[in-house]
Amino acid sequence: MILSWFGSVRKVAEGDYKVNLVELQSINDGAKNLLKETVSELSKFEGLEYIIIGGWCPFLRNEKDIVHPGTLDVDILFREGYQSTALKDIIKAFIEAGFIPSAKHKFQLLKEQKIQDKDFICNIDLLHPKMTEYDENRGLFVDHLDLDVPLKGEETVKMTSIVLPNSALLFDDSLFDKYTLDSFEFNLVDFTGMFLTKMESCQKQKRERDSFDIYLAFLNDGVDVNKLQAIAQKNNHVKTALESFKEFLRNKSDIFNSNIRQFHKEIQDSPAEEILERIK
Repeated sequence: MILSWFGSVRKVAEGDYKVNLVELQSINDGAKNLLKETVSELSKFEGLEYIIIGGWCPFLRNEKDIVHPGTLDVDILFREGYQSTALKDIIKAFIEAGFIPSAKHKFQLLKEQKIQDKDFICNIDLLHPKMTEYDENRGLFVDHLDLDVPLKGEETVKMTSIVLPNSALLFDDSLFDKYTLDSFEFNLVDFTGMFLTKMESCQKQKRERDSFDIYLAFLNDGVDVNKLQAIAQKNNHVKTALESFKEFLRNKSDIFNSNIRQFHKEIQDSPAEEILERIK
């Protein structure tokens, strides 16, 4: 059942999450531990309106025998992140918990994960759901925390969030629900919301796994087609993007199917045709 409220993460009996109690054996273990550490920090902010998006949805929600390869980072969409300084205290909490600001990507925080006695660096991305009403690129990045470290001239390094265009509907249409992973409870985008965020990106080069994620969403009967069509009726961008996706399946089904076979070679039929039949 999809819930329309935005609860903070529930704490375990002792009041704090226990993270990384066992030795991590694989990269996926490290990514899961990163997710738990992320959720642990988010849980400190009661009523925080956020959604974990991206590859965690198909990885965690998949109930079929087909194995999802996993995802290596954590993407957090903050409803109020489009407002300057709105994430200031949250970013401070992450840094105090050992997360490190990225020198290259100012919307990214890094965290070391020890996997089989080897150190790996994983990252979380801070996202906001709407473009602000400012000029030029100010809607792309929003400043939240000045780290007071020189960058160039008098400019200093600032932690920001980066826009995920047209994603406010994930909140407005409640396209998420609570999910629990090893006692860690958090807001996770549902398959319908995931499809809406990937139906354009799957048509681009180097985004092959987005096609596979969409395939798993439909294979798990996770996409609410009626809700999808209702959203398209009131949202012109979704309507246009959905028609573009259908056209992609019609005219470039070989590319879509080939993308999926990179992750599941046993597929014999045409996933493009099957999905097109579902959403036509």
